[in-house]
Amino acid sequence: MVIPAIITRMAVISSITPVNQTMPTPRIFIGQRIIAAFGVLVCCGMLMLAVPRFIAGLYALYPEAAFNHTRKEIPPAVYEKCITDLNLALSWYKNPDYYQTQGFFYLSLFNVSPLLPLEKKQELLKQGQTAIIQGLTLSPIDPYGWFRLAAVDSLLKLPRSQSVNALRLSFYAGRVEPELVIPRLAFSYEYYNDFDEDMQRLWQNQVRVAWTFKPGQLVNFVALHPEAKQFVEKAFVNAPDDWKKFLKTLESYPKKTV
Repeated sequence: MVIPAIITRMAVISSITPVNQTMPTPRIFIGQRIIAAFGVLVCCGMLMLAVPRFIAGLYALYPEAAFNHTRKEIPPAVYEKCITDLNLALSWYKNPDYYQTQGFFYLSLFNVSPLLPLEKKQELLKQGQTAIIQGLTLSPIDPYGWFRLAAVDSLLKLPRSQSVNALRLSFYAGRVEPELVIPRLAFSYEYYNDFDEDMQRLWQNQVRVAWTFKPGQLVNFVALHPEAKQFVEKAFVNAPDDWKKFLKTLESYPKKTV
């Protein structure tokens, strides 16, 4: 006797044992809640860190715009506003770049205010020095910051050893800085006789960097300081061909400027 197919399928289905479905235990719910709570705390922590930086960035917008136009003539009032805005930015977030920029504006205000009383000018230099040092404390690998500190120490007529030490750290922090090499080379030349052998070697290395990136400006520097030629020559002791090119360019320099 043939069993209808539908009856067979019903028999097979009825023979299958139902799977017991269990509800999640309370421990699983507790674990999920802990993970969710931890995620919320992490998000809150990130938000707390981001908000101060965001507000500080808003205050720093004007100073950053002014800093990018420092090659143009800027009235003292703009520098004063930049310093004030950076103070507000720093009250929210201690950014080493804000400190360095503030120090730059103090020095710029000093340079564009020749008629200020001596006491006021000294105050500007000291405020600039403080800002630069605070920036270097947060981020010591800053060749520009150390160079500015050396310049400020010189203007404040502090012991020459302080400027030399700041220059040393500037050299170590940034050995290859094309935009800094000539100003740093020219300024540090005034301290060449105070250098030890290590500093003289660092200075001569800067001559090689200048010859690579700013050869025309290096020639101009030596043309304006003929006595520096003997020290520059030491930098080319292992590159006689470059020294010949340098001398040839130097000899033709006055003719080009007539």
